[in-house]
Formats: sequence, structure tokens, C-alpha cells
Amino acid sequence: MDHTSAEKQSGCKDDQKTIVQYEPSTSPTSGDGATQKPYTVLSERAKIATILLVATINGGAFFASTVYYPALHSISKDLNVSFSNIYLTITAYLIIQGIAPMFTGSISDRKGRRPILFISMLIFIATSIGLACQNNFAVLMALRCLQSIGMAGVFAPTLGLVVDIIARSQRGKYMIYMTMGSTIGTSTGPIIGGALTKALGWRSIFWETCRAVVGNGSIPPPAWNRPLLYRNSLVAADFETQTIFSSPPGILDCFRMLFNKQTGLLIFFWSSICWGQIVIEVSLPRVLGEKYHLDPLQVGLCYIPWAVGAITARWSVGSLADWNFRRHGRKVGVDVQPNRQTKEQLEILPLERIRLDIAIPAVYLVCIFTAAYTWALSSKVHISCPLVLLFFLGNTIAGAVGVTSALIMDLKAYTPGTARGAMAIFRSLPAAGITAAINPAIASIGFGWLGTIFCGFWVIASSILWLVYFRGHSWRTNKET
Repeated sequence: MDHTSAEKQSGCKDDQKTIVQYEPSTSPTSGDGATQKPYTVLSERAKIATILLVATINGGAFFASTVYYPALHSISKDLNVSFSNIYLTITAYLIIQGIAPMFTGSISDRKGRRPILFISMLIFIATSIGLACQNNFAVLMALRCLQSIGMAGVFAPTLGLVVDIIARSQRGKYMIYMTMGSTIGTSTGPIIGGALTKALGWRSIFWETCRAVVGNGSIPPPAWNRPLLYRNSLVAADFETQTIFSSPPGILDCFRMLFNKQTGLLIFFWSSICWGQIVIEVSLPRVLGEKYHLDPLQVGLCYIPWAVGAITARWSVGSLADWNFRRHGRKVGVDVQPNRQTKEQLEILPLERIRLDIAIPAVYLVCIFTAAYTWALSSKVHISCPLVLLFFLGNTIAGAVGVTSALIMDLKAYTPGTARGAMAIFRSLPAAGITAAINPAIASIGFGWLGTIFCGFWVIASSILWLVYFRGHSWRTNKET
């Protein structure tokens, strides 16, 4: 089948752009999985290895931000600048972090994930070396902005890669891997990456996966976009699985997504949870370090419960999300199988309810643990109390962020990189202002009341999720009709 006939077989309107991708149409009651083509030709082992590798890269990017926090006091002292000025480097970092994915996201949807990842990683590595060699505040500020470009550049391609190779029915737990990056540093990243590479024999980081370039992995990428040691797929090239754009996505599409009724609401709420996540991470050195008189190393160790909680979300919230997908499939008569994705899943399954069944309870748990954690640090309690609460807070935040992100990717499955760029705008730009306000807010109203304000905001804003829960499917089907 050529591209013209493929367009007749499967097409959809996505923010006024025609996007064509083959998704086999089977009867919703059919149990014959043999007629359905695999969503990707990668084996389960290769998929898991690829996701772990890019999760490590994603974690490495976030590490550039989080590794900075325990050292804030030391940097302020060594460079002889005020603590407030040091916080400006975080603010500038977050502003750039919100802008860069607008460019890298749309480009990665058109040209592929690998080139954007490699360029971003080179920028990241070069600026990191420069930062390690400087002792001037102005240079520190400039290099942190450049480092943010390299770091933020990997966000959209890594999230898009998950959508490229993981079918909706399995996406819940794999999205959790990508949300771990904000809470897990890359102190173990090089070890994990090296071990996986040695065990699997991969000489380059990973294959190109963008569906606009390689379809389900069976189409060879262009020569300039291949690993040094490239091996052709053993499966015949299947051009029916390739995403085709009548008009390629661009930077403005990030803003169009923000004004989409359903996607815009979801991105706003997802971002609000991320703002609280950033507040917890940035404030930890001050509220824990000063209260319990910890040195920078001890402050860094306090992030371990937070990171372990995020890791375990893959087995708690992530597995529950995938189970719920299969449960809803059985209810409407859709046969959900691993590595298979059909049009009926998008048209018949209530994707909004499937994801929000899990995300909404997770959000309310985030509110409970945030209030408990912030008030514990405002009281005279043993340090073990806030550390235990950090574990549960990390688990529930990773779950809420991951499952909500999975729903956004379900709805924007053909342009995941562009969607990630839109998410970055709402996440990072307001977070820059919030970060700058953390110290004055804690000094003015206290950490407990700051946490209470966030919890109250999330409870009120959760009405957005309930609106999408009850109306989202009808909005989507009416738009497609």
C-alpha cells in the first residue's frame, strides 16, 4: 500500500494538521490478534533496554538541576554572592528550560529523535565541563543558561520515544520511567547505562524510533541519522506504519495545543503538580538542611527517599494504570494485546477515564502527603518523619505526573515531541517565578502554610480533571466526527 492509500485508510485532524498513521481497524469484539500488525518491531527486551537508556539520559538532564540544590549554600559562600542571587541562576535555568523544548519537540517529530538528542547532549556535556572550571558568578549564570538548552533539549525526544515504541495499553508503567528523572540523579546513570550497553552489545546509545522517520522500526532511517554500527531490521520495511504530515508540526503548534480545550486543561493541571514538585526539590536544602544542621552531603542523602519513592511508582501506579487499560478494554469488548494498537482503542475506549481513574486518586494522595510533609518540617519532629513522608510524596507525585502525561501523549500520539514542548512552556516558565518566590514565601508565611496553599490549589484545580473525566471522551469523538 502506498502513502496515498494509507491516507485513505487512517487519518485524523490534530490541531488543524492532517496526520496519517496506519492503525489497523479490527472489529472491537475481535479476539484475533494475528490480523493486527505489531506497533513496533523491537523485541520486548530491546524496548525495555531502550526505555531504561533514555530514562537514564532524561535523569542525567534533570540531575544538572537537582545536583545544584545541595550546593547552593557552598556556592553562595565561595562566590561571595547572596543566596537570593544564587536562586536567580535557578530562575534563569527554568526560563530557558521552558523555551528550548518548543524548538526541539517539533523538529524531533519531523526529523527524528537521535539527532536532537545527540546535539543536546553535546551542549550539555560541554557546558558542564565549563561550569566545573569557573569561579565567577556572571560566567556561572551564562553557562547555566547554556546548560539548560542542552538539558531541556532531551525532554521532548525522550518522551516522544516512549510514544514511538510503546502501545497505549502498556504506556502507563513506561511513562513512570520518564517522570523519575526529576527525582533521580545520574550518580548511578553511567553505571546503569554502561551495564546495559555491555549486556546487550549496543555500541551506540539507541536506534532512531521517530514514527515519521522509521514507522514501527522496520523502515531504515536516512544515512545521516544512523548509528555508527547500523544493522537493518530483519522485518521487511512497512511504509504503512509511517506517520505522514500534510503540514509538518512547528513551534506555533505548541501554543495551539495550549488553547485546545482538552489538552490545554490537562497540560495546565500537569504543570501545577510539577510546580509543587520543584518547590519540594528546591526548598529541601533550606528547610531540612537548616532545621537539622546538615552538611551538603547529608542534604544530598535526604533526596534518596524521594528518589526511591519515584522508582517504586513504576510498580504501584504504573502497573495499576496498565491493568486499568485492559479492564476498560474488556468492558467495551476491545481485545487489548501487548505491542498492538488499533483505531478502536482511540475511538471506542474512554482514554480519559482509563487514565484519570488512577491519576485523580494519586493527586489527592499528593495533597495529603504534601500537607503532612510541610507541616512536619514546621514542627519539632525527628528527621525520620519528613524522610518517610518524602518517600510517599515522591511515589504519589511520580504517579500523578506520569499517568496524566500518559493521557496527554495518548491524545497527541502523532506529535509527542511538540506536545512535550507545550508542556514545557506551562511547566518551566511559571516555575521560574515560583522558584524566585520560595525564600520570601517561607520567611513570610512559613513552610507549612506554603504547602497548604499548594494543596488547596490542587484540590480546587482537580475540578479540571473531573471535567475531562466526564466530558473528555465526548469532546474528542465530536471533534473527530
